[in-house]
Amino acid sequence: MAIEVVRNVDVEPKFKSLYIGTQQQTYKLKILHGSGAFAVTVNNTRLVDIVQKDREILLTPKELGGLKIMVEDLELPHSQIATAELLISDIAKLTLWAPLTLIEKGDEMVMTVSAYDSNM
Repeated sequence: MAIEVVRNVDVEPKFKSLYIGTQQQTYKLKILHGSGAFAVTVNNTRLVDIVQKDREILLTPKELGGLKIMVEDLELPHSQIATAELLISDIAKLTLWAPLTLIEKGDEMVMTVSAYDSNM
């Protein structure tokens, strides 16, 4: 008889902001630990198209709102359910900051891009 110790299922990232833009983007969440057999559910199916492939959850946002994703390990019935919370919003404004105002052709510079949603 062999005993295998398996850690409870977890999901990363636990919190994420997704943005709806002009192009449809798919975002990935990772399923960590657990037995390998999972059931993935969401609290609102109108907000995203969701596909689970092995230890990845692929999300394509459709509507704005808050979303909770639950991952249940089917082979460990009394284990904790892993959750992730997502906020799906549209981008209302982008700002760009650079330490200089001009960049010569061929040069590099570190810049900061900030995205603001409609809840700002």
